[in-house]
Amino acid sequence: MTEFLQFLVPGILIGGVYALLASGLGLIFGVMRVVNFAQADFMMLAMYLSWALFAGGIGMDPFLAMPGIFAVFLLLGMAIHWLFIRFVIGRHENHDAQVILTIGLGLIFQNLILIRYSSEPRVVAPSYANTGDFIGDIFISRARLYAFLLSLLVAALLFLFLNRTGTGRAIRAASENWEAATYMGINIDRTNRIAFGVGVALTAVGGAALVTFQSITPFVGLRFVVVMFAAVVLGGLGSVSGAFVGGVLIGIIQSVSQVWTSAAVKNVWVFALFLLILYVRPNGLFGKVQRAI
Repeated sequence: MTEFLQFLVPGILIGGVYALLASGLGLIFGVMRVVNFAQADFMMLAMYLSWALFAGGIGMDPFLAMPGIFAVFLLLGMAIHWLFIRFVIGRHENHDAQVILTIGLGLIFQNLILIRYSSEPRVVAPSYANTGDFIGDIFISRARLYAFLLSLLVAALLFLFLNRTGTGRAIRAASENWEAATYMGINIDRTNRIAFGVGVALTAVGGAALVTFQSITPFVGLRFVVVMFAAVVLGGLGSVSGAFVGGVLIGIIQSVSQVWTSAAVKNVWVFALFLLILYVRPNGLFGKVQRAI
């Protein structure tokens, strides 16, 4: 049992970070039905920004930099929507164009960072990065614990934003029915732009938390993009809460499966569960036939 818990607890903690990464992608798809393959590269950019703020002479802790990182990527996401995304969404979504556009954006981000910083791995190592505490016989990494607590805080703030603010309610209305929301006086283009910006910023905050225990390269997003999409589909397309639960579940399966098998095949168990759940519930755990947040 102790060995099982030693794997379960880290799985829950890393699952919280996956949940934060996936919630941004889930929000974007839920509102705009945009298949954003560049989402993990926004995460990568946030990780490099965190590294620059920490190692570039400022010495700013990644968790203290979170509000600024959120603001930067909120504006970046809104700008990307205005410059590119708005042209490939609408009543008749062109998913082929979305895939090509977002993959292209991701490649641009990767190669700009590669040119500027090379492929050498970068590490952010605050004082708590390699420390932890024992609860009984269970060792808990402080960096992962802080990242998990951050994900809970952000999830609570996101819930309040979507349910207690006018902009959040407009986003939820747009996710349900664009035409009806328009008739109610909601500016769909503005709402989509804000939703895209918030979705990018959520994933960026997840990346800034991840950087405290994950080395960075220009291609680090490739390790997480499949996990992010799997979490969104597992939870239910269009459900932000489902994406969050899906992320936590994937973290648990990845970690606990190592009790019985090698870490090299941990994703095999993730996708086995993924296929099983979709066989039983084709719309995901919290998915509906109609999109909802």
